[in-house]
Amino acid sequence: MGMAERDPFEGLGKALAYLREWRGFATQTEAAERLGFDQGQLSRWESENPRPTLENLGRLIVAYRVELSDLVALLEKDPRPRQKTPEDVATAAKMARLDELIREVTARHDALESRLKAIEAGKSESAPSPPAG
Repeated sequence: MGMAERDPFEGLGKALAYLREWRGFATQTEAAERLGFDQGQLSRWESENPRPTLENLGRLIVAYRVELSDLVALLEKDPRPRQKTPEDVATAAKMARLDELIREVTARHDALESRLKAIEAGKSESAPSPPAG
């Protein structure tokens, strides 16, 4: 890269931090726990040391529910945190509740799956053996 060329990924860490906050995650820890990332890794990506791989960058874009074009737009300018509107706050609260409900449904599903396996295992153990021939 020549002296006059700008690094197209300059500011990636700030852009990722902006997207995290915009999605309602005040801390990296909160985002990591809710989205299934390692908090230390999020911290390193936001400080650009090292930058995320393209695969992990894609995972972040999906997790933050944004388009690649949104990230590109942020990289083209200096992202500045904007004031959250009441709509942003309401949306974040709804998303948090939805995440909570999804975790509850997943836990119930896992419990039922476990009970079903136990019932099936009990049936196979109590089934009569075929007569010796």
